[in-house]
Amino acid sequence: MPFTPEPIKMTVGIALIASMAASAPVMAQEDRYIDIMPFLTRVDEDRNTERQGAGMRAAYGWQTQGNWFTEVQVFGAMLDDNYNNFANPPQPTPPPNTPYVYTGELSPTGDLELSGIGMDAVYSFNGRNGYSPFLLGGVGVSHNNTKFDYGIQETNAFVNFGAGITSGAIGRHGLKVRAEVRYFRDFFADDMNDWQFGIGLSIPLSCPPVATPVVAPPPPEPKQEIINTDSDGDGVLDQNDRCPNTLPGAEVDEFGCVVADQTITLENIQFEFNSDKLTPRAKTSLNSVVQSLRDQSNIQVEVAGHTDSQGNDGYNLRLSGKRAESVRRYLVQSGISGSRITAKGYGETQPVASNATEAGRAQNRRVELTFR
Repeated sequence: MPFTPEPIKMTVGIALIASMAASAPVMAQEDRYIDIMPFLTRVDEDRNTERQGAGMRAAYGWQTQGNWFTEVQVFGAMLDDNYNNFANPPQPTPPPNTPYVYTGELSPTGDLELSGIGMDAVYSFNGRNGYSPFLLGGVGVSHNNTKFDYGIQETNAFVNFGAGITSGAIGRHGLKVRAEVRYFRDFFADDMNDWQFGIGLSIPLSCPPVATPVVAPPPPEPKQEIINTDSDGDGVLDQNDRCPNTLPGAEVDEFGCVVADQTITLENIQFEFNSDKLTPRAKTSLNSVVQSLRDQSNIQVEVAGHTDSQGNDGYNLRLSGKRAESVRRYLVQSGISGSRITAKGYGETQPVASNATEAGRAQNRRVELTFR
């Protein structure tokens, strides 16, 4: 039989056609696929060829059930002559000059073209979903095409078993990498025991429909009710108020910020008897002043201390100054910049009520905040 490379050409052609099948994006696990795989083979020494050769395999697979798949494979491989001779050389048959027909015990030699077709059962441990090891086994028919004519004995059965792994998708079309090793028992001549090591691409053809989870629409967001409030009572609604926490009694502009050149009396600012030491209640009241000055950081203030007319005028003047300074010191310690605050005592010089009554004298003993 003449030596021709037709089976190899056929296998490569199938591989090229199959490589065009991946034309649509694939996102789910495939249930049909084509694998294209070059392989190296280590053959039985009884073949009397070079021990190493190369080939190509194409397989069409489909999901049978669960993690089980079925594959139909075609393959071809080339093995070079090792330049050994037949153990029993071919003998001519009469009449002379007719083609040689091998008449002795089968002992192949010379260049070999090995091809075949078969079917395998494949168990993929992860169902080809992501990285998945697999095992396979199957049977088929092989053809050994050599220099010499072995007649019908060139076509034989084979069995193969293997193990390998497929990768997860390596692109938006779902392409995967497949690597495997196979034991190949070819019932040719005295039976040949070969090994094949392959790595190639797995091309998905179709995927089962993926159930779309039914997700209840989110409840509509409740509409926020706009409440027109004025938290600090300065006459400007909170939504328009740029300077919140205005002190009671302060005059503000249209944006809720205190206008300059006005004076307000601070409520509940008391000191211990005949002293400039603030009472705990006074410190609590001053905390609201601290917050107000923080929210309006561009304004300067003066803390003014006043007394009633009882006692020595000089003493009252000194005491009012100390009390004003005590208030200033508390504000600075609470985080207000000292450059924004001055303190001054006015003694009994600026009464706001009559000193003839106790109620009037109580009004005159006060601390004021003047905005500059």
